[in-house]
Amino acid sequence: MKTLHALWIALALLGAPALGQGQLALEPTAGIVGSEVVATVTGAAPGSRVDVVWLSADADWNVADGRFHGVVAEETRTVVASAEVGADGRAEATFVVPEDYGYVHNVFVESGGEQVARGGFIVVPNLEISPTSGPIGTPITIRMTGLGYRFWEIAWHLLYDGAHAGMLTAVTSQGTAVATIPATGAVGLHTLQLLSGTHPVPYLNQQQSPNYKPAVPTVVHALFEVTEGSAVLPPPPESQTLPRRAAAAPDGDGARLWADLSSGPVGSPIALQGAGFPPGADVRLTMDTVRGNRISGGGWAVAEIDLATVEAGADGRFALDLPTPDDLGGEHVLRARADGAEATFAYTITPSVALASPAVVEPGGEVVVVIKGVGWSETANIYTVLLDNGYLGYGCGFNSQGDVTIHLRAPGREGVHFLSFYPSIYQGEVTGPGAPATPDANATYLQVPMLHEADHPGEVLPAMHLAFEVRRR
Repeated sequence: MKTLHALWIALALLGAPALGQGQLALEPTAGIVGSEVVATVTGAAPGSRVDVVWLSADADWNVADGRFHGVVAEETRTVVASAEVGADGRAEATFVVPEDYGYVHNVFVESGGEQVARGGFIVVPNLEISPTSGPIGTPITIRMTGLGYRFWEIAWHLLYDGAHAGMLTAVTSQGTAVATIPATGAVGLHTLQLLSGTHPVPYLNQQQSPNYKPAVPTVVHALFEVTEGSAVLPPPPESQTLPRRAAAAPDGDGARLWADLSSGPVGSPIALQGAGFPPGADVRLTMDTVRGNRISGGGWAVAEIDLATVEAGADGRFALDLPTPDDLGGEHVLRARADGAEATFAYTITPSVALASPAVVEPGGEVVVVIKGVGWSETANIYTVLLDNGYLGYGCGFNSQGDVTIHLRAPGREGVHFLSFYPSIYQGEVTGPGAPATPDANATYLQVPMLHEADHPGEVLPAMHLAFEVRRR
């Protein structure tokens, strides 16, 4: 079956006719998003109308019950051009390469619901950066189009001056990835390279791999010039959290529990309210969480922790302000109970930087960063760390109930340095289009910074950036 599928793609790329009917020629047969393509159909029925149909996929990350299962995809079909066939059986139409996944796309010509010709087009990955110069700390926006969703096409890895900074993926953004990194290093030119590869690391000689397609580059690059001037510092950590979600009071007459907001970082205020409880009763407020880890062999389990006790009024209502608990990130169930009455409310704890110290440090001095609200699922329990756009490693918050405390040593070079924190995938199955036939059920090699954090699977998680200065005293 796989051999037949590969043959079918090869024939499509050659523009082979379908069942001896018409032929489709595309000029060019490869190009970047936004480029123009001329589709020429020959051998079609004179006077008929033909549609040029672009095949792609509706792809998504496969995450369920806190576990990562790779990628799922369903075929999509889009008409990108139409034309009338002349008396000579020939038609010509022009279309623009859609903003879509990279690599091979099948292109069909259809008339009256039947396929009359087929061909293939390769969407070529392309890199743009903006701006191209600025003082240290300048936010560099990296935009890459034409990333794939199949296993060998899914990830491109960024190297900043040869240091591995992480990977770009675009599974949920239809092939387009956008990331912002700080300009780092000394005054002068710096090289940004994006190398194709698998999930963990770049594949340096992919041009010799069985998956290589000559139209697709294995490296794209750009230059950024760090200029003289004051450092551009990231915004304060407290402004780099996710927006808090509003919540509304539920309808009904029974016991009810709600808050003004349904998400927030550790310590942020929650205005809880309840109604429908026995008048004058002591209402016990608790929160469900998870205790345990994936390492020790003891596993983990759901636990209930006490938050507060509040007295219901004569009308059965209560109001109480609480700080967001210092606990694991992710969704938690808040419960209110009193004399047989019970109500629940779902609240999500989101990640935030709680401490970054000191702001000025001597060469080799200690730098401490504390992140709160790190989750427990396979897609939320680690944050990966970059120093001056070079990957250092990761910190895990499962066993420490969402607290990730990182101790680092400052570089020896004086000046401003930058720390970046990105969500990643701790482990999971690697399944999906083009994946190995026998997936690794515990593929712990996915611990790579996801620079395009909007494409992170599962939870919505922020990327966070900090700066500190190295100075001799």
